[in-house]
Amino acid sequence: MKKPVKYFLYGFLGLLLIGVLFIGSFIYRVQYGLPFYESNPPTLPTEMKDFSVLLFSKTNGFPHTEAIEAALPAFKKMAQKNDWTLYPTNNGAVFNSAQLAKFDVVLWSNATGRNLTDEQRKAFRAYIEGGGGFVGIHGTGDASHHWDWYYENLIGAHFSHHPLNPQIQAGTINLECDSMSNYPCMGLPNNTKRSDEWYVFTDNPREKGFTVLYTLDESDLVMSGNIPLLVDDKDFGMGADHPIVWYKCLPNNGRTFYSAMGHTGASFSEPMNLDLLERGIKWAGKTIGSCE
Repeated sequence: MKKPVKYFLYGFLGLLLIGVLFIGSFIYRVQYGLPFYESNPPTLPTEMKDFSVLLFSKTNGFPHTEAIEAALPAFKKMAQKNDWTLYPTNNGAVFNSAQLAKFDVVLWSNATGRNLTDEQRKAFRAYIEGGGGFVGIHGTGDASHHWDWYYENLIGAHFSHHPLNPQIQAGTINLECDSMSNYPCMGLPNNTKRSDEWYVFTDNPREKGFTVLYTLDESDLVMSGNIPLLVDDKDFGMGADHPIVWYKCLPNNGRTFYSAMGHTGASFSEPMNLDLLERGIKWAGKTIGSCE
């Protein structure tokens, strides 16, 4: 074999190996996350307002960097308007009983991966089971957390995939709320078309007692998450009943609210989406709505 041909083959095989390793490491991070944890709790503000929100955006899994960066100033503005204390952190060590007790709501903004130690998970679970409030956004509900209690009690559904071709699509969401609802939905728009990365779940949160607030109309969307040569079993959606935002009253007056929307940075400049999240935070923090 001539040297130029040999060098070309070696170079091609080397690039192929690098590509395989890169794709493999990316898939592993998306599915399982990276084992990075903190042990020293942060120092919280000495003065906390009557309503306090812990904003947690740690990404041991897929990093929704654009969305996380866009969400921070949006939530800061929201907190200023409502006279809240907003404490943003990626330090998982804040999940201890003493510090969690200072917050009315724990907000996971595209937090992904197994981002808490076992002890930190126990503290978070005790906070929720003691009546705490939770709000989760988009990637917070992906499959990378590997925590059965979390999926069954806070998220309410198990992630399957999102469309890949195209990944971002304009879809219509429909409001599902009536006068008997515990959630204050008056003012939220119906039949709204917006663009996002639309999540597909393998089960329906209705079946676990969650109340659906918005559904997605799949009729003009491509829902396949298949990847050529790698994944061939994700060519499906959720059909006529595709929940996209939902909530639930938990035992001991705990509350959980989840929105599968919020992949893009533009999501956090949309008045409709910001209004939805503001209501979700207030509801989870028990300043509006009820659980009667």
